[in-house]
Amino acid sequence: MGRTESIQPRCLVRIAPERFSLLLARIVATLVLTHLLLQGIHYRIHELPWLFTELFDVDVEESFPTWFSAFMLFVSSVLLLAIATRAHEGHGRFVAHWYGLALGFAILSMDEVVGLHETLNTVTDFSWTIPGAVVVSAVGLFYLRFVTHLPSRTRWLFLIAGVLYLGGCLGVELVADYYDDAYGRRGLGYQWLTALEEGLEMLGVVVFIRALLDYLLLRDQLVVPVVGVVAQRTDSSGA
Repeated sequence: MGRTESIQPRCLVRIAPERFSLLLARIVATLVLTHLLLQGIHYRIHELPWLFTELFDVDVEESFPTWFSAFMLFVSSVLLLAIATRAHEGHGRFVAHWYGLALGFAILSMDEVVGLHETLNTVTDFSWTIPGAVVVSAVGLFYLRFVTHLPSRTRWLFLIAGVLYLGGCLGVELVADYYDDAYGRRGLGYQWLTALEEGLEMLGVVVFIRALLDYLLLRDQLVVPVVGVVAQRTDSSGA
């Protein structure tokens, strides 16, 4: 309690990790299902106007799903920055790794809206997923020792989040690129692939945010001074 009072953030937002991650997951499911419903109507029943297709299209930068995905990536970056700051102040281990993750997720958040990786596809003869896989492999090797030193629960949540996110943005997107070359984007087949891709990516980020909030609880860092967030346990035992 003394630690909370000494920080005295201006604004506290109480967050229960379980409820918050469940809320995010429900929003993700709603966005993906809305995309599929509208695309199904558009291609199978009646052509819909731009307002109903583009704004809810998970594969378009100027859409609600893309905005929400960028928002979650930014939240991840802020939480990572808070953890890195605490680690730095407490002379903890792997400070540079936490700061590196915070920077990386900030870049991912920007890319979600700006579309840097899509731009790469327009200037090369191969999919961005190929060099992307190389970069991910290199980063994975650099962070291997960091991951093994995480608490068991956090480590498994990190791994699950990584499998979901990378399975979407590298695995499914590679398949979608081949489908696009063979059949084009106008059709339900491509829309199902993009829904799977973006759904896996967003679900991976949801799991990652849950992991970060759980990590703050495990470390008894209940107050995030950077943004004034309080991660609050929902069970009465406080375990």
